Amino acid sequence: MIQKIFATFLIFLSVNSFAIVVTDEYLSTLVSNWSRLEPAGAYDFIPEDLSYETYMDPDFLAKLDEAGKKLNNTLEGQDIALPGFMVPIEFKGTNVSKFLLVPEAGQCIHVPPPPLNQTLLVDASSEPTKLRDLYIPIIVYGRISVGSQSFDIADSGYTITDAVIETLSFSDEAYINNIEDNND
Repeated sequence: MIQKIFATFLIFLSVNSFAIVVTDEYLSTLVSNWSRLEPAGAYDFIPEDLSYETYMDPDFLAKLDEAGKKLNNTLEGQDIALPGFMVPIEFKGTNVSKFLLVPEAGQCIHVPPPPLNQTLLVDASSEPTKLRDLYIPIIVYGRISVGSQSFDIADSGYTITDAVIETLSFSDEAYINNIEDNND
């Protein structure tokens, strides 16, 4: 579900002309990397036919909250590429030196933050990057480390270092094909 929502946001919010252009296949690979942040089995308790009553049940919500705190320790030290949205934490001059990477636009600012296992601190201190609008998708490449950190607006479960940050864009052809596929 997160993947569908995220892909939709990326497609409709990608308008930067100085950006890396991705194909649908590459985007699918990038989006699936968000699932890698969740340890195996963390969300197995969610039924296939999730109803409103189940979703609003306090016991279910408590399980959901606990699952969001579980981190995938097997990712320690691996290189990863993740698409997402920038939520600035720290600046060096006019550039961003640290930010949270979240899977959906506006998280941490306009809505409750995503779970711990879906929030990453990106440390770009060695090469600060230009500030992107909260609704402009980016791709972050770097080495991941597992461990939570707390900030005023949210907590992160992972940190990405040696980060390379690029603005994400889609070719007109990929955009048109996606729209046509969704209308079938």
